[in-house]
Amino acid sequence: MVGSALAAAGSASAAIELTLPGTEVDGVQVAIQYDDFLSYSNALLREIQNTSPTILPESTFGSFSFATGTGGLDLLLYTGAGTNNRNQNVGGNAALDFEDPVSAPAGGESTFDGWWGQDDQDNDGTADSVNGPTTVGNIVDYLHFVNPDNSIPVFYMDMNQTGTEASLLFSARVALVDPDTGLIVHEWSFDTVLQPGDGDFDEGSQVLAAGEIPAVTGDSGATYGPVNHNLGSGRADFIAYAPTMDLSGFDPNLLFVTEFHIDGINDGFEEIFLSGAIAVTPPPNGVPEPATLALLGLGLGGLGWLNRRRKPAC
Repeated sequence: MVGSALAAAGSASAAIELTLPGTEVDGVQVAIQYDDFLSYSNALLREIQNTSPTILPESTFGSFSFATGTGGLDLLLYTGAGTNNRNQNVGGNAALDFEDPVSAPAGGESTFDGWWGQDDQDNDGTADSVNGPTTVGNIVDYLHFVNPDNSIPVFYMDMNQTGTEASLLFSARVALVDPDTGLIVHEWSFDTVLQPGDGDFDEGSQVLAAGEIPAVTGDSGATYGPVNHNLGSGRADFIAYAPTMDLSGFDPNLLFVTEFHIDGINDGFEEIFLSGAIAVTPPPNGVPEPATLALLGLGLGGLGWLNRRRKPAC
């Protein structure tokens, strides 16, 4: 889903899909694995596409300059810009009504914990009456409305930190919960502990989201960047998905719960979206090489940018 073309789309079928590339483009690492998730720097993808359009052609991948929530097709999970009825009548489809987004903290708070999808956004055991809960079947219906071939949800974040430093810490998980017992049936974790597939979420092992990253030179000789994620520009800065999160194989009655923990907030207007219009092709065996985890601290999309110009020779 992409840019002004999607904003003008009259139906989901008119949406332009964005397809994520592999974990490297022009010899530059553009994605890293965090536990069960692959996370991309969309700011870097956008820079590569703008600088070398033939290397990352829009005709193949779509435009990485898409605006957040474009066309009303994305679900808004977390925002500081008002939450009431923000996920209703998605894409003009009256059957697609979802839980309101979680409200981001205000008043100088720097820490946040939230749960979207279980109708209990502060996890205190009391329903919040925010149009929830959300089931696996609800999410699959949404994904198929946007793209009949897609059953893997993709998440993205628009950063709004001040300055250029890496300052925001983030961990999250998606849990499929039995609505009768409250037990987690399956989960996918986003943290710095590389234990893909075990569902062992460690909320304290947070990823440090990149601020500004220095210029990097690709195999073609083109220079990309520097790139700053802390702009609050209404564009996606990071895109993440779990390659194994194909929801078509799960009980549609399970609750679909997204949990996130954020520290170091210095502005408060970050936004997190769930999108069905970003297509993904899972890498071999579902995950990339785990050696990339050694690059921790370089960002949510995070990467071998510092002191790295090209992929080293094998």
